[in-house]
Amino acid sequence: MLTAANITKYHAAQLVLHDVTLVVPPRSRIGLVGPNGVGKSTLLRILAGEEESDQGSVRRTPPGLTVGYLPQEATAQRASGGETARARLREFLRRPLGVFLLDEPTNDLDFAGLDWLERALTRLEGAVVLVSHDRDFLDRTVERIVELDEWTHGAAEFAGGWSDYERTRANALRRQHETYEQYEGEKTRIEEQMRRMQRWEQQGYGQGRKKKRTKDVKKRFGGRIERLEQVDKPYEPWELRIPFSARSRSGDVVLRLEQAVAERGSFTLGPLELEVGWADRLAIVGPNGSGKSTLIELLVGRLQLSAGRLWLGPGVVIGEVTQRREELAPGELLAAFVNASGLTEEDARTLLAKFGLGADHVRRDAASLSPGERTRALLALLAARGVNCLILDEPTNHLDVPAIEELERALDAFDGTVLLITHDRRFLRSFRATQTLELLPTRAPDARAAPR
Repeated sequence: MLTAANITKYHAAQLVLHDVTLVVPPRSRIGLVGPNGVGKSTLLRILAGEEESDQGSVRRTPPGLTVGYLPQEATAQRASGGETARARLREFLRRPLGVFLLDEPTNDLDFAGLDWLERALTRLEGAVVLVSHDRDFLDRTVERIVELDEWTHGAAEFAGGWSDYERTRANALRRQHETYEQYEGEKTRIEEQMRRMQRWEQQGYGQGRKKKRTKDVKKRFGGRIERLEQVDKPYEPWELRIPFSARSRSGDVVLRLEQAVAERGSFTLGPLELEVGWADRLAIVGPNGSGKSTLIELLVGRLQLSAGRLWLGPGVVIGEVTQRREELAPGELLAAFVNASGLTEEDARTLLAKFGLGADHVRRDAASLSPGERTRALLALLAARGVNCLILDEPTNHLDVPAIEELERALDAFDGTVLLITHDRRFLRSFRATQTLELLPTRAPDARAAPR
């Protein structure tokens, strides 16, 4: 058994974790959730013994219990994406550990890789504590959710997977709001009664008794307010809002591929036949190595056709988020964003703030931002440019669940065209694709788009 007792941790002067206790029994499966920056990776490192807490302790029972930690890696540092991620996971899960600690293990895995990882975790003899923002993966792999709270910096536990946690949390929040509204309503009623009595006094009593009577009324009704059980207003965290909107309409046909073939080293993509119309929502699916990112390179002009034809319709303005998240130039974020967006500094600051990038972020080097922060900056750039054709390659990687859910809402409301690559199964379901292009894992010539 691995036990973290009353863990408190600061990063410089900032409190990250406060009085967090987590018990990891043998063979347990625990999902660690919470917004980006709340301390999930910090807690994993403390559990692994790779970082010291400022207060509290970590105990291993028996003392020889073996604990392994697999940190997440930024996509930009990987040469081959999913294949590298799967090999790294396979090597880690082969170790004879008592507790496996995994940080974002689903990043860059395709659907087959996700199925393999879910089966592998089921077979493990050791306990598992994992951080993930993949809601379907959490539903399939864990039996307990531990939420780290960004407001209190503490932890709360919930039985079941993600859906159970989400349902329980929503019910609890609804009850909190109902209780608070009842408290506020009763308090308002008593205060209004007190004001009414004070008005009656001033109208009905002589000047000599008014002061004493008014004091009596305040005392009597003030006491009733004090006797009400104090109910704090439920905490309402800052919420990301993504204002996607096409600035202008393109032609009816956005892009067309005719017997298109592209080559990258020994890999050949195609021949492909594809037509995407205005406001279409194209899901590009297929296993790692089938050429999904190669297709995107072709569509945006970074890779030339070796055969066939690519045609872009009139008025098409493409905005792209790549897996590597390198679209912003190195250097200060604000300067790079102003240069790329054409906004004034003031407007750029305002827009970046809407994406959770405030004064602490805008003067930093864009390359120093976390993967999640870089993703939000790029989404802000697309919003600033008013693009009418979005091309998104694994946009949910490194986003926390609130940001993923807001991106779902924003894409649902977007009035332009969207091409999406994702291995987040729940995100793909919410996307409501009008077409699906399935790329096969070989050089087969029959990869094709099918309406959905």
